[in-house]
Order: sequence, then structure tokens, then C-alpha cells
Amino acid sequence: MPANILVLDCDSSAGLECVQAFGRMGAVVEARASRQCAAFRSKYATVAALHPANCEELAEWISRRHQEQGYDLIVPATERSLLSFLTQSISSSALRRAVLGPAESLRTALDKEQTRQFAAALGVLTPQNRMVTAESEPPGAFPVVLKPVHSRRAHATGVEAYAVTIVRDSAEWLHAMRVTYATIPVQEQQYVAGTGIGVEMLFEHGEPRWHFVHRRLHEVPLTGGASSYRESLAPTPEFIEPAKRLLQGLRWHGVAMVEFKRTPTGEMYLMEINPRLWGSLALGIDAGINFPAGLLALSIGSPLPPQPKYRVSYRTRNVATDVYWMRANFLADHSDPLLLTRPRVASILEYLRPLAGTESWDFFDIHDLGVLRRVLAETASELSTTARMRLQSKTRGYLGSRLHYLFRQKAAARKLRRSPAPKLLFLCYGNICRSPLAGMLAQAQIPHATVSSAGFHAREGRVSPNFMHPIAARLGTSLTQHRSQRVTKAMVRDADAIFIMDRRNFADMRQEFPEALYKTMFLGAFAPSPHVELKDPYGLPSEQAAAIGDELGQCMHNLAGWLRSPKASRSR
Repeated sequence: MPANILVLDCDSSAGLECVQAFGRMGAVVEARASRQCAAFRSKYATVAALHPANCEELAEWISRRHQEQGYDLIVPATERSLLSFLTQSISSSALRRAVLGPAESLRTALDKEQTRQFAAALGVLTPQNRMVTAESEPPGAFPVVLKPVHSRRAHATGVEAYAVTIVRDSAEWLHAMRVTYATIPVQEQQYVAGTGIGVEMLFEHGEPRWHFVHRRLHEVPLTGGASSYRESLAPTPEFIEPAKRLLQGLRWHGVAMVEFKRTPTGEMYLMEINPRLWGSLALGIDAGINFPAGLLALSIGSPLPPQPKYRVSYRTRNVATDVYWMRANFLADHSDPLLLTRPRVASILEYLRPLAGTESWDFFDIHDLGVLRRVLAETASELSTTARMRLQSKTRGYLGSRLHYLFRQKAAARKLRRSPAPKLLFLCYGNICRSPLAGMLAQAQIPHATVSSAGFHAREGRVSPNFMHPIAARLGTSLTQHRSQRVTKAMVRDADAIFIMDRRNFADMRQEFPEALYKTMFLGAFAPSPHVELKDPYGLPSEQAAAIGDELGQCMHNLAGWLRSPKASRSR
């Protein structure tokens, strides 16, 4: 009887590879994700549908679904679904089928500071480190790496991701700490130059069974990140021993990837532990180690074969991601030591390696071409969108004017002009700088309107930063009593018009409230020289922040005038 397998987060590379790998084994595969994805086009997916995004809801859903279906294996392909297995809502039977280590070991691996301390106690080399906050003093030397302690954090509407940042000077450091990482614990680490090494392992109740080693050839972005091109390496002790020491110390069970940076002098610095499957899973499978099959064997209690042999110097490429690397590498300054560039011509010629049988491409399965078509279509769409956005940024003044003109033609705009008490909603990301200032100004200048402001940031109740108070005072208002709030469906539904500050806000609106785009407007289109980006002042020098405040004041003056004077602004 074929195995019955549930794969979560199939919109990830690891999730899609699992669907295909299990399908080729003849298993019954249920492919689930929190959004539509290429895995839903796979011929190997017996069921292809959405699962909840919220961790608690997902845990309850997994438990119910497992009780109904009796899965042989449940695969949390990324941290998004893995976090659900650390909640109280997950059933013990579902937890067993996920092939995971002890909860305290998972929490250690998911917390980079706990990982660092644990590794240091075992004698594993780690970068110099300190914990920092927005109130900390910048370091005396650069570059440094700012690394969120948690890559993912659960909140009411899903899971928020935080990326690592390499900063070159104090200005970048301050902006990152005050804007990007304002509400989360962060490590500041020495920058380690070298090659990214991944050691993938399969453990059975604290004992190592399989191992695999690779190095990163292309990373997106060029400063370091996910690999779009990689190569298998021989499993020498310098790679295997520190990874094994860590995972044995954690009494690991299941899969994990331990990431290192290997310096030109051969030192191996621990970067992090990924306590789940990894984005470059295709390389291990194609080189000869089927980690998904190993997980299934552990779950159902089948004997695990001994360490498989695998092809060394074999390569795999995620073409959908690698096109971005190729473009960035072509345009990059190859003398910049912080950019992980490679020779341009050689990188192009390497695309011929599949002809020699020394390389394969992720997700390419001659029997599953629906996936390939979907991946290529998504890539083409993203490239087209990127090109269009670049063109728009070059013509931002024209675009702002055009958006202003188009907004005035909308039924929503006509309704807004006629309403004796219009309801206006101002949105930005954090709701501590731009949108509350705009809301306060609107209340003063458009007294007949009902005004509210909000943001997309998950955390509520934050105060406006100190630098905003003199800016607001100069404009005749105050932010001292303001506390941030997250935008809700009710706010969006009730608003007659919604004013946003930048493209990121537009993307968030399109993702969460696409039904309200018809009444959404860039506030910058009311600037003296209309445009679509009102920059976030958080972390900027005081002069720039003040200029942004002045521009908001001008936008609000023009918006109020437009609402007061229908004849003067009537469309021609």
C-alpha cells in the first residue's frame, strides 16, 4: 500500500522538491501551502490546496487532518509550518509523524543566540558577537552583520520573515536598527569573508545516519542569501565533525542543515542551524541522497539504509532564482569585497554543464512538466514586473501626475467629493511616522472628515519616535498621544478613500485587501511635483526626516484644497 504523505509549505523550493520526490516513489502526496504555487500543478499531487497561515490555526488543522487521513509522514518544509509543531494545539500523533527532535532542541536551533552559545560551549567556532538594540551605540569598525535572532516570528495573520543585513557604515546601521529591526532582538556579528558551506544530515534519535556537503556558488542577493547554484563536496572531517558535534549535543532527530562560512585560511565559522529541509534539497537528491525517503523510513519504522554514496562536484541550479543572480552579477562592481560575484563569461558558459551530465536543474522532471511551465511563467511575470517598476521609477513625476488624474476619474473620488463627512484612512508600514502625521494634519485641515490611520506592522501600541515630535509641532500638530495600530478589514471596508505612502504599502494592500484598491491612492500624487514614494523618515538624518514632514504637509494642504474646491480641480 503506498505511503500517505502530507507536505506543508509547498510554495517553497524544499516543499516542491518533496512533492516530486515522494511522487516518484509512488506515494500518495497531499500538497498544501498558504498560497497558490507551482506545486499545485504537479502530477504527483493527489490533493493540492491551501492550508491556514496562522500557526495556531495550522496546528489545529494539521491535527484534524491527520486524524482523518492517518498520514505516514508529515513534512513541515519551512519554518513557517515548523513553528506550528511547537504550539500547544498540535496533537501528539501528528507530532510523531513530523519526525522532529525534542522541542527544546528545536527552540535552540530556531534561536540564533541560543545556537551560538550552545556551539561556543562545544568548542565550535563562531563569529564575534554582541546583542544590540536601536538604543545601542554603532560599532567602531565596519562592515558588520546584523542578524535577527529569529528568522521567522508568528503573529496573528501569519509568519513574518526577517533577513540578515550587512551594513557598511553608521548611517546604514542606524537605519537598519531603527527601521528594519526596531522591534526584534538582533545579533551584531563580525563579517566573515569566505565560502558558504552547508552540511546536511539525517539523525535518528541522536545518532547520525546520513550526511551530505555542498558549497554555494551563487547566492541571492550578492551580499549573501539563498543559493541559486551549488556544488556537492566530499564529506571530509573538517565539514562533518563540527556539524555532527552540534546535532549530537542537541539529541537531534530528523533532518537539519548546519551552515558554515569557510575562510580562505580554512577556518569554519558556524552561521546557523536550519532545523528543517533546505532550499538546495534538489542537489542532495540528484547527487544520490534522497533525504525525503530517509524521513519516510524514520517515520514508519523501516530500516534506514547505510550512508549512501553521492556524486562529488555535481551541481544543481534553481533557474528561476538564478536569472536574478546573473543580472546582478553582470551589473555588479566586481571589486567590491562584500559582493559574492563570479567571472561573468564563465558563469554564462556554465549553463552548458547539463549537456555534460554534471548538472541538473531544480524541479525539472520530464514527467512533471506542468511544474516547469508554472515556474517559468512565474519567473517571466516577476521579471516583467521588475522591469516595469524600474521604468516607473524613472518616470515617477509623470506617473504621480497620471495617478492623480486617474484617481479623479474614479467613482470613489466622485463619492468622496460629494460626501458631507468622508471617511479617510491613511496607511504606512509602521503607523508611527508618516500615516499618523498625515492623519493629524487631515483632522485639522479637513474638519468635516472622519480620519483614521494604521499600518501593516504586526505590533500595536508603539509610540512615535522622538525625532517626529518637533516635525509635528512645526506643522501645528502633536503625536505625543498616538499609539500604533494594525489595519483591519473593518477599517478598509468603512473608508471612503485610503491614502498610502509607497509601493510597499501598495503591495501589502494588493496582498491583503485587493477588493479596496479601487479607492486607494498614493498620497504623494498630491505633492507639488506628484510622485508615488513618500519615503519612510525612520532612521534618516534629521534634515531628511524634516523634509519628508514638510512634504507630507504640502500633500495634505493640496488634498484638502482638492476636497474643498470641486470646481478648481474638476477633470478636464
